[in-house]
Amino acid sequence: MKKVHLLLLLAFLSVASNVSAQSKAILKGKVTNSLADEVILVTRPSQLVPQEAETKATLTKDQFVLEAPVTAPTMSELVHGNESIPVYLEPGFALTVAFDGDNFIKSIKFEGKGANENNYLAAYTLRFDEEEDYQVLPDNIRFREKEFLAFLDSRKKDQLKNLEKYLSKYPVSEKFKAYAQAEIDFNYANDRLTYIDLRERIVMSEKRLIPSAGYYSFLNELDLQRPANLLSSSYTTFLCNYTSYLAKQAGLKETDATYYKASYNLAKQKFTGNAQTIALLQVLKQSLQKGHVKYSQEIVQDFNNNYKLPEATAFLATLSNNRELAAGSAAPAFKLADVNGKETNLSDFKGKLIYLSFWRTDCGLCLVEQPHLQELIGKFAGKNVAFINISLDDDVAAWQNMVKKKQLQGINLHQGTAELAKQFGLKDAPAYFLIDGNGDIISIKARRPTDRETPNEITRYLNSSDQASAR
Repeated sequence: MKKVHLLLLLAFLSVASNVSAQSKAILKGKVTNSLADEVILVTRPSQLVPQEAETKATLTKDQFVLEAPVTAPTMSELVHGNESIPVYLEPGFALTVAFDGDNFIKSIKFEGKGANENNYLAAYTLRFDEEEDYQVLPDNIRFREKEFLAFLDSRKKDQLKNLEKYLSKYPVSEKFKAYAQAEIDFNYANDRLTYIDLRERIVMSEKRLIPSAGYYSFLNELDLQRPANLLSSSYTTFLCNYTSYLAKQAGLKETDATYYKASYNLAKQKFTGNAQTIALLQVLKQSLQKGHVKYSQEIVQDFNNNYKLPEATAFLATLSNNRELAAGSAAPAFKLADVNGKETNLSDFKGKLIYLSFWRTDCGLCLVEQPHLQELIGKFAGKNVAFINISLDDDVAAWQNMVKKKQLQGINLHQGTAELAKQFGLKDAPAYFLIDGNGDIISIKARRPTDRETPNEITRYLNSSDQASAR
């Protein structure tokens, strides 16, 4: 009986050890001419949630060992110094890698289980991501539509031919093969989708291109539900840009308070399955980083109520907790003195739209903006808008002298301490904010006085506040 028990125990330990090995991937390596004292493996614990995790290994005699929990095929990134390369992992992969820090991508070589997949990625990155001829920027974006599509088609043909040639020599897993195909497909789709808008921003000397009939028909031909799509970074980027495209088609602008809420609803209507989840989380991430607090809270609540993903809920909570100043949040209150020593409160301007600027007398850009700011103030004389200019000068006398000498209009105040700048998250001057009549922030990056669209932006917010008051 004891012998039987011992055999059963050994069998159990063998199975347990095998299960443990199949729940991780091991990456051992040797570095020549190291760029840093550590190597980092960046992974995404969930294929749906845009959150990353890092596994670090310190170099010991130029060698390292990384162990990452891997329960399903996943794309990760190997980082050393300022160099990085994509790495494909499956449970049980045991890779050995060697590279020269001075020639990172060209020198990297993988051996062991998973080597064929990762040597393909290294060669693909070197050829298609590093070679300028295959890139949209800086030159190919200048092509007219017919030429640009010819460039994209030619690049995709080369990518597919390269993949086919590699697979004829080196066996890879079926899941990796599907991933490689998805990356090529959505690399093409993303560049085609963003071409018109990107070209307009780069080639400003020409009129906006009007796409030919059927230009966007390729969107209807894409399979957005393939499981392999989830591994492709190009797929995630494409879904994000597709949502922006839908918003633009609907006449939305990023400056609209409801932009991200509306984008969220458009993505919810357009996509299904995992594509919908990924697109919505991308919108939520952007909204929590730069959207309106009120509407961000609404769509986060909607997501948590309808999508039971604990990891997504935790990720969104982290973003929400790290948010300090945003559109829709209350502007930091202040009581500051003007050039005559009279104190002024933010609350004194309740009911008025506030164009708030921070500046310094020793800031060259601030001085360039000042005449335009004075002109802007004149345009809105008698309107329900207050222009508050807060000086960040250490030399109070220099500020007072300039205000009086230049006869600067608006409400000119001096900060007094650095606390207010900290509360407004200022990194430098000049900085501009728009605040509504309730003291809530409309924009943390209002247009500068030199921007030709600034008067239109102020007028638009004035009109919307007047309409709200009328109701």
